[in-house]
Amino acid sequence: MADKIVREDWRTALDEAARRLEANRSPKTKPYEVVMRHGTMHIGLYAPRGRDPQQPHTQDEVYVVMRGQGEFLCGDAHKSFTTGDVLFVPAGMEHRFIDFTGDFTAWVVFYGPDGGETK
Repeated sequence: MADKIVREDWRTALDEAARRLEANRSPKTKPYEVVMRHGTMHIGLYAPRGRDPQQPHTQDEVYVVMRGQGEFLCGDAHKSFTTGDVLFVPAGMEHRFIDFTGDFTAWVVFYGPDGGETK
């Protein structure tokens, strides 16, 4: 039987998450706001300004670009991205957004075990 969602966190909207992110943003905080959790999965809104300070993560992740465009570095690959693109990053992989527009905003989904999925 699947786990039941106890809280009312089964739905969020981009504008609502962006307001939460901006309300909690400060020079010492990450440009990321978690909006939903279930088991190993958590979803957040990611909106760095100026530069992307990311380090490799312990879980696999998927980005869905909601606004903006730029360049994405993932391992040795360097690719352009734009609104509507979906980007996958395996656990432990060096990655970052570079040369991105000031409105860049993406959903990010972290999931699975530490070290990433094996299949």
